[in-house]
Amino acid sequence: MAAMNRSADDRRDRNVAETRLRGKIETRDYDVFLCYNSLDRERVKAIGERLKELGILPWLDAWAIRPGTRWQQELQKQIKSIKSAAVFIGPRGRGPWQDVEVESLLTQLVKRKCPIIPVILDGREGQPKLPPFLGTLHVVDMRQQDPDPFRQLVWGITGEKSPAEL
Repeated sequence: MAAMNRSADDRRDRNVAETRLRGKIETRDYDVFLCYNSLDRERVKAIGERLKELGILPWLDAWAIRPGTRWQQELQKQIKSIKSAAVFIGPRGRGPWQDVEVESLLTQLVKRKCPIIPVILDGREGQPKLPPFLGTLHVVDMRQQDPDPFRQLVWGITGEKSPAEL
């Protein structure tokens, strides 16, 4: 009986997340800007897919920018309205455009008191050198098991701590 209830709860949670996500997509109400080195795109896309399963809408350039449009303008537009940002540092470090994005994120999001979450990806060795202002923020380290880094990322984005972590 408990397994059936758990299964029903999981199904209901997925349906709620799907409905919430559809509404956000229609209104372009993004929850988190994903800032990354293009060499880490596949890893970041996988994290973005997991976020969408929870009803969290990530803004990822590969998904959101229409081909043939000026991507820098679209980035600036999103940075002005986004609720949070995750800055990913992978095995190859920061990308050239990532530093520019981080500067814009810091300017806009700090003014609006929105979280900027540094995220160290699997495969990164040692302690990455973060830009000065980013280095003062609490980091999510995907190389660690405890606390669960994905739940930590979700908490950073939503402001809601998972019941499993209370």
